[in-house]
This record gives sequence, C-alpha cells and structure tokens, in this order.
Amino acid sequence: MITQVNSKRNEVFVDGSRIETSKRPWFGQLPEALPAQYSFAVMGDRCGMMTPGVFEQGLELLKDLNPEFVLFVGDLVEGYWKDADKAREEWDYIDAQIEATGLPFFQTIGNHDFGTQAMVDVWRERKGHEYYAFRAGDQLFLTLNTEDPFEEMPDEMIELIKRSTEKVHADPEHTMEYMKEFYEEITKGLTPEQLQSMGKVGIGISAEQLAFFEKVLEDNKDVKHTFVSMHKPGWKADSAEFARLEAMLQDREYTMFAGHFHTLEYTADANRTYIQLGRTGAGAHGIGRADDNLILWVTVNEDRVSYRVIHLDGVTDVMAYPPQLHHQD
Repeated sequence: MITQVNSKRNEVFVDGSRIETSKRPWFGQLPEALPAQYSFAVMGDRCGMMTPGVFEQGLELLKDLNPEFVLFVGDLVEGYWKDADKAREEWDYIDAQIEATGLPFFQTIGNHDFGTQAMVDVWRERKGHEYYAFRAGDQLFLTLNTEDPFEEMPDEMIELIKRSTEKVHADPEHTMEYMKEFYEEITKGLTPEQLQSMGKVGIGISAEQLAFFEKVLEDNKDVKHTFVSMHKPGWKADSAEFARLEAMLQDREYTMFAGHFHTLEYTADANRTYIQLGRTGAGAHGIGRADDNLILWVTVNEDRVSYRVIHLDGVTDVMAYPPQLHHQD
C-alpha cells in the first residue's frame, strides 16, 4: 500500500504496507507550488572520518542560497554503534543542525547510518521509513535504501573503523595519512583476488522496495524527469535488482545520484545521467579537484536540467578580507 503524505501536486509517497509510523526521514515540507524554474541542492557524504564543521558550513551556505529543497545521499553519522544511546547522541546533534536551517531536507540511508542492528533500530525509531518517493511539479524523486537487507560487519572491522575515525576527528590535517594507514591495515594479508573483490560495490534492494517504486512510477508516468537518490552507486554493482529498477526507468529521462566513494563523477548516456557525489565533510579518498568538499546545485527549467558544482573549500566569509594598505605606483 502506497500512502500519500499529502494530496497536493507536490506530494510524498511512503510504503504503508511495510511499516506504519508517523516518523519521517526528512525535515520540512515541499513547497505547495514550484516556479517554472527552480533549484535544489544535493549534498555528499558527511561521514565517515569526517572533518568537523565542514557539513555545517555547507548547511549555512544553503540557508543563504535558499534552494527549494535539499537531497542527501547518505552517511550523515559516523555510526557503526552497537550502543543505541551512542547512535542517538550522534543523530541528536546532526538532526538539530539540519532542522535549524528551515530547509526541506530529504535523507537517504548510507552504510554508516545503517551498519549495525542498533543503527537500524535507531533509524526506525527516529525516522521510520527506509525508502520513499516524492513528486515536485513535473519531476519525480525516488529515494532508495541500498542497505536492504543490511549486512553487519565483523567486530574487528568496526573497531578498526572506530580507531581510525577517532584519529581523524582529533587531527583532521593528517586525514590522508590516517586513511592510508587504515587502508593498509584492512588490506594486509589479502590475496590479489580478495583485493580485487574489495573494489566491487555490493548493494541490497529488497523486493518490497522494487514493488513500491514500480507502483510509484506507474502512477506518475506523466513526469518530465525522474531523479533517483541512493547511497551506493548501483550502476557500479553487479545487481539484478538494480538492473530491474533501470528497466522500469528505460522510457524516461532520469538522473541518479549516489555517494559512498567521496569523489565526484559525472556520466551521461542517452536518456540517463549518473552523478556520484563527492564529499561534504567526509574524509578525502584522493587529492584531486573531484575529492574536494562540495555541493551539487541542480536547476530544473521545464524540460532542461543543469548541474553546477559548488566547492566549499573555495567559499569564504567576507570578513576574511580586511582592508589593506595599497600603494600607488
């Protein structure tokens, strides 16, 4: 059963057959009406191994830019807690920061958000639904959970992630060194075949999700563009479930947003566009321009969709430019 959160043209759809709850994985409400041209923002991973304050800087910038709404592609918290109170503490902080912006903010589940049974339980307790969809004017937005069902990591790996994360939080200037150390520790002793398998993307999309999105797509055939948000880039996975989703989209113009790898990538082919978001606070996986902290700015103008990249590392407060004494030649 698909439940409509409201009955206006701009509406949100949730899977009422899987869970009945008043909790929602988003903040605010969609505008009642949208102009012919409007913009929304997409933020990349805040975690893991975040640099404190970067994501908050992005939120402050978006408050000024005032998009119609914000999409987030997953990994809002460092997560991987076995202790539910620790998970709640992380969510209490970042949820308050997001809610304070006053912007409609639509969350996607990431592996850090959903990586242990305690994390799953706290998500359901606080946010309810794990996947959903919404319509904004002539555009449709699908929000997937690529951790359905989730796979819990071994305790040894979780402990290693926690140790490395603590080092980055305490000394963010040496993040790349700690990331290299982390990678070396998890790969030592692995065979070439095991190392190769680490580069593969493993995703989970349940039959219930696919049935839900199939119905949403069927009920919204008239939209001009469909946007799909997920955490792990399904187009990089060997997944029959993802292939089935793309088959549902084959007659549409669509764009897919994902995160997970902390590096920006853009691919366009025929009726589809794939955008792997870079990071918005998470630890860098490289040193190129695509590895910067950034936000994607998306403008919809009837049949046209355009994308611009805002690099946060190049955005500064005007107070950083005090007067200087200039000499005339």
